[in-house]
Amino acid sequence: MKMEVETTKPRQKARELALVTLYIYQITNNSKELIDFKWFEDFSSFCEEDRIFEINDEREKKLIYELASELLKGVISNLERIDEVIKKHLVKWSFDRVREIDKAILRLSIYSIIYDYDVPSEVIISEANRLSSLYSEDNAHIYINGMLHKIKEEFRGGIKNVIQNTGE
Repeated sequence: MKMEVETTKPRQKARELALVTLYIYQITNNSKELIDFKWFEDFSSFCEEDRIFEINDEREKKLIYELASELLKGVISNLERIDEVIKKHLVKWSFDRVREIDKAILRLSIYSIIYDYDVPSEVIISEANRLSSLYSEDNAHIYINGMLHKIKEEFRGGIKNVIQNTGE
């Protein structure tokens, strides 16, 4: 997996750091020690040309780590529910056949759609598409995008309709 991204926003950097960390977490039998991001520090100092992105200063680093940690802890603590949502929305495909990187993208995005109303669902889906185009197979963004739009309607469509009907 080649990691090269020109990301400028702390939230994008945090989401990408969370994605790569979640992917590693999934393939290393769920090692929670990864959430301290020591692996990222070691990797960045060892492979400067392959680092995910630059962190400009300690304040930015702290913010990125906090945001990524919050995402990861949320996903991990709600993993069973998130995986059930994924399984429910898979069409002619079994959960076991979904690539690990795609599971990680879906898990982060679904967590945000269900639990993080501060981030608009269109931003979440757009970011999932960006990450899948960087890290996954060529056409993965198509089914990821489709699934996330259906999940958005299931979990956020009702709120939008309630607000419109109450006139707020």
